[in-house]
Amino acid sequence: MSDRISLARIKRVLKRTFGSRRRFALEGVDAKPEDNSAPPAKTAGTRLGLLEARTDFLQDEVSQLRSLLRHLAGDRIQDWPIVRATRDSFDYQWRNLPEGEAMPSNPAWKAEVGKTIGRYSGLPAEWFAGKKVMDAGCGLGRWTYGFGTLGVGSCVSFDISEGGVARSREIAAPFGPSFTVLRRNVLEDLGLPADFDLVWCFGVLHHTGDTYRGLQNLIRCVKPGGYLFLMIYGEPRPGHIEDYAYYHEMFSMRKALRNLPFEEKVRRLEAAYGKDKLHGYFDAISPDINDLYRWDELESWLRAAGFEKEFFHFFFQPKKVYPDTYGHTFQLHHHIFLLIS
Repeated sequence: MSDRISLARIKRVLKRTFGSRRRFALEGVDAKPEDNSAPPAKTAGTRLGLLEARTDFLQDEVSQLRSLLRHLAGDRIQDWPIVRATRDSFDYQWRNLPEGEAMPSNPAWKAEVGKTIGRYSGLPAEWFAGKKVMDAGCGLGRWTYGFGTLGVGSCVSFDISEGGVARSREIAAPFGPSFTVLRRNVLEDLGLPADFDLVWCFGVLHHTGDTYRGLQNLIRCVKPGGYLFLMIYGEPRPGHIEDYAYYHEMFSMRKALRNLPFEEKVRRLEAAYGKDKLHGYFDAISPDINDLYRWDELESWLRAAGFEKEFFHFFFQPKKVYPDTYGHTFQLHHHIFLLIS
């Protein structure tokens, strides 16, 4: 018989000798029961509660440290590959993927875009007539088109992507010379006056790597008494397992596709989700930078900037789910919408 005794066999012997409720610190082949003065072993339910409490604490710490890190790193990462890759992804998207469910290529969406703006912002349709608005990070101009249908007095749209600017100019052209499309970087001085009735920024700042700086540049353009509308990716809501599952799936797909050419990403996503949902999934998965924020953090920035009235905000979690070819389902998306005056 071998002189070597397996660790598993030692555990079995100790369990029979001392019972199943005692735990032991095993080092080599030596084993000692816990000090009898120690608190009694916790029940399974209590241990689970402790694990949940520890997890909540760590999530809180990560959220706070992530916030601090973004402030420290924002202006230092702008020449890093992660930023360039994100900008290249959007330029490819605006040049090559103009079609989608929530795009002007969809007649049903296009017909309702004015109502969608009103629903998201909480502003009545008649409010927009004659107003000066900004579409910051306009992409291919879908919201610019919406403002045109609402009869705004003028609209200044801008994007960092040359492809996006070209498409936005096409879609803005029917509304005349009061609609201007510029190439601008939201992280730089925009060179625009502080006289906008509404600054609209939908799904842009959380892709820049420096949300705070971009927000400050937008705030400077809002006139006294004007409105600022933001759509920002929100952190998972505590207690909502579907939020955590969604972001984990998104992160997993980003890792799997990250180093593929854009054309191959498109091929795989279209095969998995179909042409109608291709644009939305490419938008969610292809960019490297997808920062998540807490409502209280965003609110603190806005209040510090002098916004006095919390006019409208909510978490948006569509109920519709989309199955993929692997049997997963995803809710698109968990965002924070804000309209602050």
